Amino acid sequence: MDDAKRTSIQRMMQEARRELAAEWKAEVASGKRKPEDADESSSIFDDAALAKYRSIAIDLEWKRRQQLKKQMATEGAAARRDEEQANEKQRKQPFSDEGPFSDEEEEDDDEEPALRYKRLGGNVHTLFEKDTASTLIASERFLVLGTHWGNVIIIDFEGNEVKKWRAHSTTVNSVSVDIDNEYVASAGDDGRVVVHGLYNDDVTIVNYSRPVKAVALDPYYSRKASRRFVSGGTAGQLIMYEKKWFGKSDSILFTSAGPIQTIRWQENLVAWACDEGVQLYNTDRGARISQIARPEGSPRPDLYTCRLHWKDDRTLLIGWANFVQVVALKEREQPHQSPALGFVGADADSGPLLYAEVSVMFRTDFIVCGLALYRDSFLVFTYGDHQTVDGMATTDDSQVPQEERQHRVRDAQPPELRMIDWNLEEVSSDVLPLEGFPLLQPNDYGLAHSAARPQATLSKSPRPENEFEGGSSPQANEADTWFILSPKQLVAVRPRGLADHVQWLTEREDYQQALAAIEEAYRGDGQWAIYRDQIKTAEYQKIGQTYAQMLMDNGNCAEAAQVCRRVLPQDSTPEAIEAWESWIFAFAETGSLHEIAPFIPTTTMQLSSTVYEMVLAFLLTSDIGEFKRLVFAWPASLFNAYSVVLAVEDQYGKAVSADDQRSLKEIMAFLYDRLNQPSKSLRCHLELFTDGIPARVRRENLFDAVRDKAELVLRYDDHTLDLEHDEAVSLQSRCEAEGVQLLTDNTDAIPSASVVKQLVNAPEHLHVYLHTLLAKDPHLGAPFADLQVELYAEYNPEKLLNFLRISTYYTFDKALEICEERSLVPEMVFILGRMGDNHRALMLIIDQLRDVPRAIEFAKEQNDPELWNDLVMYSRDKPEFIIGLLELGGTHTNPTKVLQNIPPELKIPGIRRALTNVLHDYHLQVELCTDCKHVLDGDCELLSDGLRRVQHQGMEVESDQMCLACQLPLENMPAGSSNVLAFWCGHIYHDKCILLPEVQRKTQIDSLNNLMNSSTVDLVKRSQRLVRSPASQRRILLQAKLDRTTMIRQYSPMCPVCVEYDQKKMQQARTGWSPAERKDRGPNGDDDSIDISEPTELPPMQMLQI
Repeated sequence: MDDAKRTSIQRMMQEARRELAAEWKAEVASGKRKPEDADESSSIFDDAALAKYRSIAIDLEWKRRQQLKKQMATEGAAARRDEEQANEKQRKQPFSDEGPFSDEEEEDDDEEPALRYKRLGGNVHTLFEKDTASTLIASERFLVLGTHWGNVIIIDFEGNEVKKWRAHSTTVNSVSVDIDNEYVASAGDDGRVVVHGLYNDDVTIVNYSRPVKAVALDPYYSRKASRRFVSGGTAGQLIMYEKKWFGKSDSILFTSAGPIQTIRWQENLVAWACDEGVQLYNTDRGARISQIARPEGSPRPDLYTCRLHWKDDRTLLIGWANFVQVVALKEREQPHQSPALGFVGADADSGPLLYAEVSVMFRTDFIVCGLALYRDSFLVFTYGDHQTVDGMATTDDSQVPQEERQHRVRDAQPPELRMIDWNLEEVSSDVLPLEGFPLLQPNDYGLAHSAARPQATLSKSPRPENEFEGGSSPQANEADTWFILSPKQLVAVRPRGLADHVQWLTEREDYQQALAAIEEAYRGDGQWAIYRDQIKTAEYQKIGQTYAQMLMDNGNCAEAAQVCRRVLPQDSTPEAIEAWESWIFAFAETGSLHEIAPFIPTTTMQLSSTVYEMVLAFLLTSDIGEFKRLVFAWPASLFNAYSVVLAVEDQYGKAVSADDQRSLKEIMAFLYDRLNQPSKSLRCHLELFTDGIPARVRRENLFDAVRDKAELVLRYDDHTLDLEHDEAVSLQSRCEAEGVQLLTDNTDAIPSASVVKQLVNAPEHLHVYLHTLLAKDPHLGAPFADLQVELYAEYNPEKLLNFLRISTYYTFDKALEICEERSLVPEMVFILGRMGDNHRALMLIIDQLRDVPRAIEFAKEQNDPELWNDLVMYSRDKPEFIIGLLELGGTHTNPTKVLQNIPPELKIPGIRRALTNVLHDYHLQVELCTDCKHVLDGDCELLSDGLRRVQHQGMEVESDQMCLACQLPLENMPAGSSNVLAFWCGHIYHDKCILLPEVQRKTQIDSLNNLMNSSTVDLVKRSQRLVRSPASQRRILLQAKLDRTTMIRQYSPMCPVCVEYDQKKMQQARTGWSPAERKDRGPNGDDDSIDISEPTELPPMQMLQI
């Protein structure tokens, strides 16, 4: 430094001294300071002047370098210009999102930084133009900054000033905030501790008359009435201030030989650093826990401030110069004893007994300016290197030459933020070219930690939520944040988020990893999950499309399609549709539409039909399997099904592979179903043997669609029965198949003539159809009877005879010709029998079949005596036929005639047995007839007795009963009526009423009445004369019966009610007759064999004379 510069600095220091002295005297005059404190004013002046000197020196050095830079540019000194430009670039390099310059930037360019750095903006630069920072503390809501001019400033995380007040007249050495962020405490070189309320006017000022180097508020300061805080400074005393019932009080907790440098309060534990080491104090118990001595070989504590950081309630980090210690607080195992023994175990109010244990300690090659824990690593803010550490061996600056001291001041290295794992290996190291770093010393730097907490837990007091958050707070969605302090600059250090990670990857064109990281975060997995809101959907899609384009340029279209599926939008906005269509056309240009086709959206959005048809047309000629899958999967509204099916039909004729042809046939069937063309669709389904087609035809009434597909239906049955591999399928099984049942059950919709015409060239299928039709109704196959005879003879000869018996519609000559061609003798015999040529039929049985039982059975069926004669004459010289006639002929042949025709010289084996059987059968028949006659006689006698009993029964007739014809009582006889007629049906009439219609026989009736009257008179007279003679009484009764019988036989009267009822029943029977039956019963629909006028079928009637 030249003399002019040194003189200027000395003059500035003198001005600062005078200004501080004036302020001191003004405070003494106002009563804020005591007069007896004047002896210590010199040291205060010296400290304050030194702090201001440093601030002024930094500003002067900055201006000097700017002037030097201009001077070097004008003079053209190349070497000096390059050196100074390099220094200036390193000093002024702004912090980017990736981080500052690294020592190994060229070598480790592929290694991603772990942290990101950002210089606080806002109006913090305006604050540093007139002042310099001296201390910093961070809460989860804001920063508290202390300056060398005694100001306390509240800053948000973006660097904007929220609140400011001047708490001290000199440097602010320490600041503290309670856990609720409602009170801020500051300590300065002016000997005062000021506690300032942020949301009220509560201000507490305590003057200790000596510089206070550290202060710490009770974490629950705002919640407790005691309002406690601890402070310490150059006096070497740790003092606790609190309010009690009788007033305010200061309690000296500890006295040290040197100054108290640093204080940190966590829950009920207070840690502070002094010359002896780090002390731990339990506020609940009111006692010290332990002391952690300074590491051996460490420099004077006043040269390098001790750095303390509470990780949690049981872990304390300590940084002494170039030493790092991790202290673990553990519960002491101590049995509970009574007070009489001298001590008592832990109780619930004061908590457990704790002791401190140094779990980790290591030595470094740098000076620790701040430390914290990040995940599983130490985060250490460092100064210098091994040369700086080696220079600490000389603890007395007076032994260091002045030139070397000036070189140390002017050529200090920039600080670094190092990450060291628990294996004491350095993970990363970032060089921080802070402003004015060549003139700064380790005590000028600081590191403040702000723990990230959920937004809901950041406020516990009734105040505006965002009063001190100025803009968007990073705490709401990011991890912990660290703030680096230098006199002229504040830098925020945060873990790199998802946006930083993605940016770092995309700059290196590692889009695959970038997409994977974003998608993992969106799923809520991995280390980037808490940063997923940093990447918006639009940015994700942009990165993905860039990656897809790069893949397509490299020829990897398959992976590019996968990327498009993931990143392209799925909503139905015009932008999304345009994006998808542009990418599909891009794949079309490269001939790789098959790669993007499976991922084209069909439900969430609908593209142009041209796009879908273009894709299908491409796949139809390149990948039929994928074409089929898409046609089946895509909705019908996406493409023109008629155009596609025409293209498929054209391609079907060109297909060579059987698999391709089948796939195309399935596609055509599917598309015809969509086009509602069941005829074409069913043709394809039948050719494909699709399951359930007959059931579908029945269910959907598609009989017209299969009317011309009989051959396909029968082939469908063959496939169902697996005739290709199993030829032994019975005709019955084939007739029970679904297809042929469908044809035969619906002959109205599918005429049998049409089916037969279609099956002419497939005779076996025709045979199955006609046989099934015959089983349904023999009349339905009448027009095809001759054809059916030929089919039976060809495919199932064993069933031909049954058909000949059932059917009456075939031609005998043609059927006989068919049977003669195939030598079907039983069938020929049956046909000849139907034709009346019994002799020829019998000769066929005898000559060709030589089946005696069959010949005899045939003769029995025909019941022709001449046929029996022919059989007897033919059998006279054939023993087997003779035996058969004797045993099986029964009553149809005369055994005597058979025996008479036997030649005498013929030997017949078994003739004795046969004759014995014949005689036995004869006696059996005689006995059977005799027994039957006895049974018949018994039944006749029984029925006759019953009839007589019924006829002997009487019928009660009362005089007040009504005649059903005239509706008059029976006693009111009409003119000309003398008798009452009662029928066995229960109806009663006057004889005149019932005989009234027969006028033409009136004469006979009158004569009969006279006869009856005279007979009655004679009968009465005779009865009076011979009343006592039984024989006479019998004769009289017999004569009355004869008279009654004579009258009934002459007139045969019938009950009109019953006759009318029977006529109605007959009329109903006639209306229910079929046209053929009516025709058979006469032109009027009456049966000639039924005469209603005749009483043949009416119930029996009797006329009684009353």
